[in-house]
Amino acid sequence: MLRIRLAAVTAFLFVAILFVSRPAYADSLTIHYTNSQSQTDIVGPGFTQIDFTGFVTNNTSSPITFQLTGGPVPFEPYVASFVNGIPYPGITLGAGQSSGLINLAVVTINPFDPSLNYPGTVDIVLDAITVDPVTGHTGGVITEDDASIQVISSIPEPSTLLLLMTVMSVFALTSIYRTSVRSN
Repeated sequence: MLRIRLAAVTAFLFVAILFVSRPAYADSLTIHYTNSQSQTDIVGPGFTQIDFTGFVTNNTSSPITFQLTGGPVPFEPYVASFVNGIPYPGITLGAGQSSGLINLAVVTINPFDPSLNYPGTVDIVLDAITVDPVTGHTGGVITEDDASIQVISSIPEPSTLLLLMTVMSVFALTSIYRTSVRSN
């Protein structure tokens, strides 16, 4: 009798969990990068460009019209410009189709600026949002993917040891000069 009750309670709990739990859904679109999502840029006297390449895949059984949007979040002074790979009015991918290899995002980094701290990081948020193919109105976010750029200066800064040795040399020379002036 105890086994029957235990089996009934177990079956009831199993069925309750099935009805209460939400099914896991994959994103309708997937953004695939063919290069690293974390890149490094060495800034110098001119502008430099970082390309994030890849493709977008429709994971559904229906066509989806979308555009890529986003950019540096928050605003970064290192960034001169940001261009999304699929701008408005977007594209339509059929069920299971991929976009083909494209520049998902192109980021132009400003030349070296002594007022900025190096190294620095630029965080990029890349969203795919819906576009109504009839009205052209944009909608909600379908999927989001992040990338980043580590910004490093190519302008060498003097080492701490070199600066310390310079200061100590100035003090030593000043002391020698004062001693020689007093003895004369």
